[in-house]
Amino acid sequence: MPKVCLTPEIVDALVSPAKGEKWLGDNHVEHFGIRTWAGKRGGGKAYAIRLRDQFGLLVRETFDPIRDYWRYQWDEGWEKPLGYFLESARDWARDRVAIHLGLATAAYRQNRAWQRRKERVLATKIGDAFDRRLKVLRRKSRNHLYVDHIQNLVGIHIPPNVLNTTFRNVPIRSLADSLSKREISYGNVKVLRAFVGGVFKRAADQYGPLHYKLESIQRRCSRNLDARKATPYPQILGITEADYRSFFNALERDECWRQSLAIRFYFATGAKLQQVRRARWSDIIDTTWFPFVPAERKLWYESREHLREEAATVLGLIQRRHYEEGLASPYLFPAVKNEGRPIATVQRHWSRYCGTFRWNGLPLSHVVLRHRGRSNPSYSLFFWRTYLNFERPEAAEAVSKVANRRKNPSINAVTYMVEQSLPENLIA
Repeated sequence: MPKVCLTPEIVDALVSPAKGEKWLGDNHVEHFGIRTWAGKRGGGKAYAIRLRDQFGLLVRETFDPIRDYWRYQWDEGWEKPLGYFLESARDWARDRVAIHLGLATAAYRQNRAWQRRKERVLATKIGDAFDRRLKVLRRKSRNHLYVDHIQNLVGIHIPPNVLNTTFRNVPIRSLADSLSKREISYGNVKVLRAFVGGVFKRAADQYGPLHYKLESIQRRCSRNLDARKATPYPQILGITEADYRSFFNALERDECWRQSLAIRFYFATGAKLQQVRRARWSDIIDTTWFPFVPAERKLWYESREHLREEAATVLGLIQRRHYEEGLASPYLFPAVKNEGRPIATVQRHWSRYCGTFRWNGLPLSHVVLRHRGRSNPSYSLFFWRTYLNFERPEAAEAVSKVANRRKNPSINAVTYMVEQSLPENLIA
């Protein structure tokens, strides 16, 4: 029977014979070819295999794109010429011929290769994997002192019984405890965890289930490190919500309102104290606070903070103080002697209240974390960029407003109150 190197062009150019059928074999796959036949409606053509199986029986099978082509599992009705399916038909023919002849199929060979790779990875000793990785780092890195440091840490802190185990039976707890024990500094723990995690990550790329062991090591290391952390100021844990409420009421009634309301605003927002002290009226657009201008920080628009009920209440108190004293300062908390500058510090004011409430020796930054969560701008920026859709015209408008207000020194609390039109209970 004739054979050629089938191509999609040859397949599509074939025409049905006038009568009977013809067979054209393929040079790439044994027993595979294309069959054309005559018929009352013009005949047809199809890929097929022809052979005698391992028992001597004649076998003829036809490739059906709708049945044997994986794309039709989710996209039926594709109007494609027969030449489009040539490579898929060849793969089908290899597997069917191997099955009829009692040979290994492609899927079986791939599974065997995966099994051999799995056994090779699981039988590798942890110490040998560490040594190979150190050799790679030493060859690629110019900083041999750092590689020597890693090698010394592995030799000192990881016990020999762990190094002699394999990936199959590595003791997760012993390895994690040796990486994060109290005798190792936090910096060395970071170096060891990164190195061991990299070794397990490369092994897991060859045998996926090792990812679970890597995650178990990381979780236990994290628990061990958390257990090493002691509360620096245990007295803070005794501060109740009632204590905070009394403290806030005292701040809101204080005549030295600049420092007291700055502390109160610090508790009510997620910003840093430095941003609170330097806060401007021009940075607040429609109850949204932009602590940075475009020239000061990238992605400044995503770092905005919505002033919620507690912060809006404090902002209303600040507005009323400005209105009562007739201030025209661009800052929320202007200095007493110079309205054109913000207050320099609140530490003396905080020390006085610490004596009143018996919080002596407690830093303001630690006490505020007992009331609200830690500000994490990196997570916030990632969350906003991922899950929230910002209207860019809105961002451009906010940029324009902030820039114009920064150039106009006459912006003050009264102007802000008129434009914002906050609820009456905040302005009264």
